[in-house]
Amino acid sequence: MRLLPLLVKFLPYTFLLILCMLMLPSAYANQISQHEQIKQSVGQKIILDFRFYCDDGTSSKACKKPVTMLPDALKDLLVTHNIGGVILFSENIKNNKQLIELNYAMQQAMAKAKLPPLFIAVDQEGGRVARLPSSMLTPFPGNLAIGASYYQHGTAFAENVAKGIGSSLSSLGINTNFAPSVDINSEPKNPVINVRSFGETPSDVAVLGQSFVDGLQSSGVISAIKHFPGHGDTQTDSHTGLPNVKHSKAQALKGDLLPFSRIISGGNPPGMLMSAHIQYPSLDSTTVKDKQGRVMTIPATLSRKILHDVLRNELGYKGVVVTDALDMAGIAKYFSPEDAMIKAYQAGADIALMPFTIRTPQDIKMFNALMGKVSERINNGELSSIQLATSLQRIALLKAKFNVNSYSEKALSWWLSDVDNNAKKTRNIQIEKALSKAAITTLFGAKKLPVTQKTWLALMPDALRCLALEKSLSSIAPNIGMGCMPLTKLPNKATFEYALKQADLLIVGDISPQHAVYEMKGFDNEEALAARAPLGDVHNFIKSALQQAKKQGLSTVLVPLRMPYMAKEMQPHTDIAIATFSYNVDSEVYSPIFDALVETLLGLNRPNDYVPVQWNGASE
Repeated sequence: MRLLPLLVKFLPYTFLLILCMLMLPSAYANQISQHEQIKQSVGQKIILDFRFYCDDGTSSKACKKPVTMLPDALKDLLVTHNIGGVILFSENIKNNKQLIELNYAMQQAMAKAKLPPLFIAVDQEGGRVARLPSSMLTPFPGNLAIGASYYQHGTAFAENVAKGIGSSLSSLGINTNFAPSVDINSEPKNPVINVRSFGETPSDVAVLGQSFVDGLQSSGVISAIKHFPGHGDTQTDSHTGLPNVKHSKAQALKGDLLPFSRIISGGNPPGMLMSAHIQYPSLDSTTVKDKQGRVMTIPATLSRKILHDVLRNELGYKGVVVTDALDMAGIAKYFSPEDAMIKAYQAGADIALMPFTIRTPQDIKMFNALMGKVSERINNGELSSIQLATSLQRIALLKAKFNVNSYSEKALSWWLSDVDNNAKKTRNIQIEKALSKAAITTLFGAKKLPVTQKTWLALMPDALRCLALEKSLSSIAPNIGMGCMPLTKLPNKATFEYALKQADLLIVGDISPQHAVYEMKGFDNEEALAARAPLGDVHNFIKSALQQAKKQGLSTVLVPLRMPYMAKEMQPHTDIAIATFSYNVDSEVYSPIFDALVETLLGLNRPNDYVPVQWNGASE
């Protein structure tokens, strides 16, 4: 009976129509064809991206015109197909006013057509996955930094960071956040999760993940935990391939599945859960044929045994299941958009995320055709009417529970004046600074702190990190001199040796796995980028530099800015190793991470000694 008010609230929407169709098929068939009704229902089970759109004849692959205002063609597409949601990317976001007006336009289009409001979603995990510019919402250091703070500060940072993110997103008209990642990062070579994880201890990840969910959802934003059943123990990025996890079912229950299980059974389960494009044979070894006719183990996103038998029946999840983006190679390489959607729905996914890329008017025509084909297959019995209705019910209830309604003019005016609230922004920056300090961890050499040398030479992964370190040092200790050499292109040997002779302290920063070019924010020149050294060559240079510095009697400091694993190899040549678990620097060269690092080196910040992953070195 507690669900009745929520059901009543959504009576005008498609959810009721599909129920009417099921209960009174002959009467309803006189008003609208069953095929058309199913097509409208399928629309609710889709979240699209409108990252770029070109109507000037530009090809779909070449189109790079960001959607920052809603074109009529995309508005018509939303309404025509009764689309359930939209996901935003950094290209869609310029400033507060623009974003609010874009979201308002999309919601108003649905409201005027008397259709359900949209899920407006974003990947704002914090750390290296942050779609909003730092001028609108500080990115915070990220999940692994939160994990490093856990044994001294408990869940305080997980909850406060999530509340900071949630309150800001809500003010901007974003009602769904694909966060947090509750993957267990147990594979040192994992290229895609790493610092997005809270750590590798399942029980800790569960506690921190639950606090993050609580913080988001208490702010009125739907939380989507990911990537089920666990993307942590992989060496392949599902954006580019299809990972295979070889854990046994018993290992899965104690490891990858444990955070999902505990968060689902907690007092405030997440409104959504996102599937992973991974193979997990111990949970489902069923084989299917891909679009080339090759036999393969079914990915979790398309597996009914995983999304229904394990997730629904064993773990008891009752919320909305959304796929990871279906245009990622982990799915798109093997299945057509049509087959991927059908198989995901059959498996138990409620929402297909980004099943088709729309960039041009021709893409819209192709999407129209896709919707017709998917609807026809469902109409022909490839998805049962009960399964369809149950899925639509979950979606409708979630939208009602979180009041995912279109804005009124009054609300729009209020949001436009409120989003620049300085108190909110100031609080988020304070939390970011505090977490940056709390996350700083000595891997070894704590007794050799603080450093007292007055002439520093730094090697940093790129020019932006050099500038950030220089800026932090000059503001905190202007009496200390420092030169910095970026490792984007490895320094000339003679130049490095000359610089080393002028210094009495060598500081070496490392980002492993190697970061993307876009994270350098354009501060490295084209020549350096063209000659960018592979990570193995960078590590060889770092080892040689540390060895040479030790021969010359210099003190040495290693700073793993992302994952700490390489510190073990460098330990024999390094006096001090300090992990930050974050390497964020904004385009204004502001970084609380580097402020915290400098303060720690100078004895102005007491470092942590808890490492949320096993780096296999020896503390001293």
